[in-house]
Amino acid sequence: MDSSIYLASLFIFGYEFTLSLLFVGNLLHAFLTYKVTAWWKHLFNFSMFSIMITASYYMFLFSGGVIGFINLTSTFSYLLVIGTYYLINTLIVSIYFLSSSSTSSSLFSIFKEIGQETIANYIITLALAFVLAILLQSNPIFGTFIFTFVIILASLAFIKYFNLYEQMTNDKIYQEQILHSLPIGIITVDNRTSDYFLNHTAKTLLDSDENKIKFLTNKDQSNNEYFWSIFSSKKGCHNVKVTYKTNENNYLFLVSQSPLYDQHKNTIGRNFYFIDITDTDDLEKRMHQSEKLAMLGELAAGAAHEIRNPLAVIHGFMTLMKDSFTVVEQEKYYIPLMLNEFGRINAIIEEMLMLAKPGSPQFKEVSVNDLFSEIPDFYKQSSTKNQLQFKINLDSTTLLLDEKQIKQVMYNLIRNSSDAMNGNGTITFYSKLDKVYYHLFVQDTGPGIPKDIQKSIFDPFLTTKETGTGLGLTIVQRIIENHHGNIQLFSSSEEGTTFVISLPLLKK
Repeated sequence: MDSSIYLASLFIFGYEFTLSLLFVGNLLHAFLTYKVTAWWKHLFNFSMFSIMITASYYMFLFSGGVIGFINLTSTFSYLLVIGTYYLINTLIVSIYFLSSSSTSSSLFSIFKEIGQETIANYIITLALAFVLAILLQSNPIFGTFIFTFVIILASLAFIKYFNLYEQMTNDKIYQEQILHSLPIGIITVDNRTSDYFLNHTAKTLLDSDENKIKFLTNKDQSNNEYFWSIFSSKKGCHNVKVTYKTNENNYLFLVSQSPLYDQHKNTIGRNFYFIDITDTDDLEKRMHQSEKLAMLGELAAGAAHEIRNPLAVIHGFMTLMKDSFTVVEQEKYYIPLMLNEFGRINAIIEEMLMLAKPGSPQFKEVSVNDLFSEIPDFYKQSSTKNQLQFKINLDSTTLLLDEKQIKQVMYNLIRNSSDAMNGNGTITFYSKLDKVYYHLFVQDTGPGIPKDIQKSIFDPFLTTKETGTGLGLTIVQRIIENHHGNIQLFSSSEEGTTFVISLPLLKK
């Protein structure tokens, strides 16, 4: 409300006196409140009023106003001055609120809101400025006293209003911070204005904001038709599973939609909210996989011995037939082929038994480098047709391992790499250490694993080979997990595939 004093002073005494009055007033205020108000705030306040007074003064002169007395013929100039003063003040205050808040509101929306709330105050300010100017012309001392008394009361009311507005703004910011902090994507639609509000989670998951959301319904129909059809339907729903694809991620959402009510229980919009359950769904799939493995283990343990007994008898008779038949007879009755198929059946049974019950690891301290140095030589001796090259660059750290089981892991990985490279390529072993794990990398120069099966390569019976059982990597994963470690597909491309096995270091 001190603006009335500055405007009245500007109309009667001119520019220099008004700025001097502003300086003295701010200096006195800074002296009285130096303990509770930072110096830069006084400087900001002085600068803001200087800009408003200067602009108003030159606008008053430009419009034909005369300094020294109140003249009703200059009414347009007075209105132009208060308009200039009002617009500059509102703009500066809007910039202040925009810079000090974390909301997503634009400068224009803040300016509009503050302008609508304060325009009545500026009309009162102009009226009070006229009153003070008239009093200064007729009776300066008495007029100043009466006006000061009235202005103090009005200022107290204005300060109270400003504090309420600031508190309401802070409450709004706090509520928005709560919404932005929730791990739930929320889209609010206002039926009256068709405006959208998205919290931070919704913007991140959908890779969108309020400006883009209006176009996403049509833009993403090809990939996310079901998601946007629920959103556009405006019908209530609860926990509907919906897939959603972005340029970088594939999500599984649990989507719900409900009406938005005002304080009178009238429907004013709707809330569309969704939860990312991608990781939860993956966990459920892993649980189902574990259940399948458990069932497979029970089946294998119960049936393997029953299968092996008659299989051994048949294999024995087939071997006798082979020894008894001539080469021509063997070829006629496909004896070699049947013996090979019996061997394949036996290999499948062995892998099923190993998967069902790989056995508790017999841990002992083993040097990783010494353990792996034996594997390439053994593999070359057992498979003379392959022309594999091995490169080993391993740290000689000692770990608690079951030598037999870890060698089985390596044989399975080498066999997969050899099959992928048709027995001709390079397999590299190298290691990295951190504070907790020994990371062993197994890299080949094969054609890579197809992207569509990379996430499920450890599932049982998944294979791309005609003669494969699809149990090799499942067994590898089971053994590594029994060693309290984990195995992951590190990378796969046309240049090769790399697995990383992480095994815990010895505790000191």
